[in-house]
Order: sequence, then structure tokens, then C-alpha cells
Amino acid sequence: MKKNILLLLFLVSCVTLFAQNHKIETNIFGDLVYESTDGRYTATMKKNIFDDLIFTDNRNNAITYEKKYLAKEWAGILGNKQKQTDLLLDLIRQNRRSEGYVAKYSIDIFDKLIIEDNRGYKLEQGKDIFGNEQFAEQRGGMKSSFKKGLNGTLEYSEGTNRASVRKYGLDKWRYEDSFENEIDFSEATWQRLMQRYGTDEDIFFVLIDQFFYR
Repeated sequence: MKKNILLLLFLVSCVTLFAQNHKIETNIFGDLVYESTDGRYTATMKKNIFDDLIFTDNRNNAITYEKKYLAKEWAGILGNKQKQTDLLLDLIRQNRRSEGYVAKYSIDIFDKLIIEDNRGYKLEQGKDIFGNEQFAEQRGGMKSSFKKGLNGTLEYSEGTNRASVRKYGLDKWRYEDSFENEIDFSEATWQRLMQRYGTDEDIFFVLIDQFFYR
């Protein structure tokens, strides 16, 4: 217990120290400008002519949040300097020890979320024409994806491995994957799982966590 209290006090002191050892000002262009007390680290949050927010710092990190993404994920931030300041400080905490990191957050014309960086990461997440959630992700050369078929079958892949959940017959659900796991659920059991987890998709990812990554 004593160790936990000491750790908590240490973390609070670190946050306080971080808050005190910098200044944030708004320049003549309306951009937020951050500078550490020693002057060794600087960062800026600016809004471009398209109303995108762009974070940059003196370590060549650059992160762009396009206007449509901001409207969906950070409602009201473009007219709120405090929200912009909070985002700026979060990005500084995440990136001040990085160098040359470039990322972009956007939503395309099909309302699909796209996150992409210069380190081989890419995420595309949205709904198909039938309103079913789907995503495709690439991380360190490994590709993964999730989709829901027209017949309700849920499919997940990572590299060459696969997992799926489908309903067969009138009252059975089946999970199976590349590791020879095959589990059948009665309708009553599936409904109890629905009450606990909420959706078929949520149940599927619980099963993936339990069996796919063991």
C-alpha cells in the first residue's frame, strides 16, 4: 500500500512538473506555440486554410487532423482554444521523445476513418454499403482485417490466420479459427453472451482474445 501511495505521489509530481516547465502562447496568426522553460523543445498547433489542425515540433514530428475527422471525433475543437491546448499537450507527451514521426487522421468521401503514418501503420475503418462495420489494419508489415458478410458471418484475419463466427441451422452459432479451435453455442447461450457483451461483434472479439491469441 505504501509503495502504491509513493508511486501515485511520484506520478502527480511528474504531471505537475510538466505543467510548470513550459509556456503556451497564441501568436499573431492564432496558432498555439509551446516552449519548454529551457527552450530546448518547441511545438506548434496551427489551423490551415482548410480548417485542419496541424501539430509540429522542433524534432520534425508532424501530425495532421483533417477538418472532417475533427468534426466527428473532436466536436467543437476548432472554436475552442482550451480543447486545442489539451490536444497539443497530449501530443507533446506522446511525441517529444520521438523524431521524424509523421501521421495523418482523416475521413474520406465514403465516411471511412483513415489513420496513416510514416512507420508502416495504416488503419481504415468504416461501414460497407449495407451498414456493417469493417476495418483493415497494417502494422509493421502485418495485415489484419475484420468484416461482416451479407449472411451475417463475422470474419477476422491476421496475416495468414483466420477466425470466423457464423450462425448455422435455426439455433446454433459456431466459432472456428486457423488453430483448429471449433466451438458451438446454442441460441440460449449466445443470447446470454449478447446480454453480457452487447453485440455479435463484441462476442466475436472476446472469443478471438481467448482463442486466437493464446
